[in-house]
Amino acid sequence: MNIEPTNSATAISASDASRYVKGPVRRLVSAEAHLLAGLLRMADEEIIVPRLAEAEVQVMKDGGMGSLRFVGSEDRITSRELIHVYAKDKDGVLLDISVNLDQHGDLFELDVWKVDFSPLIRLPEPSEVMLA
Repeated sequence: MNIEPTNSATAISASDASRYVKGPVRRLVSAEAHLLAGLLRMADEEIIVPRLAEAEVQVMKDGGMGSLRFVGSEDRITSRELIHVYAKDKDGVLLDISVNLDQHGDLFELDVWKVDFSPLIRLPEPSEVMLA
């Protein structure tokens, strides 16, 4: 894979971020939970995995690329990138994927960027990702 690293972890508050979400609050779907569990294990953060079953998210306004914002208190800000990986979508287009935490160490967002800005076809399996 020929890839250039990016730095997607920039401080955004939860209240500012509300402009970037759409739709109702919902639970993770199976493919999202499966990918997140795999990424958390890769980052040695298995302690968070059981909380995924109760996690509430909102879809981000990203053109259908699959990014999610985790619901939490309004005073949260993105603090750090937990893990950053690359994968390919079903059509072969590169995906740049990050899991970001808030200042309390809680899940803040799953950031998925399809480098050609087209909608995501499917989330990768954890076995299909490569550390950035």
